Amino acid sequence: MEKTLQAILESLNRIEDRLVGVEQRLDRLEEGQVRIESKIAGIPESYENLEQFVGKQQRIIDELAARSVEYGVEIKTLNKVVRNQ
Repeated sequence: MEKTLQAILESLNRIEDRLVGVEQRLDRLEEGQVRIESKIAGIPESYENLEQFVGKQQRIIDELAARSVEYGVEIKTLNKVVRNQ
């Protein structure tokens, strides 16, 4: 009878050890989930900032393109003046 109780106790101890391991893994998973959720929560703000940045860059590109056309016309005009002299 004592051997049986000892075997049951050892079995319970092994189960308890495994349960502790499972609980530790669960804790790590929960921590990972919290980190992922916080990163996901920050995506809309990051996207908004990126949209603003891209919008500013597009305005700069548009302005530079307009200047390029304007300067191109001025260069052609100057070339005509120089050739006519």
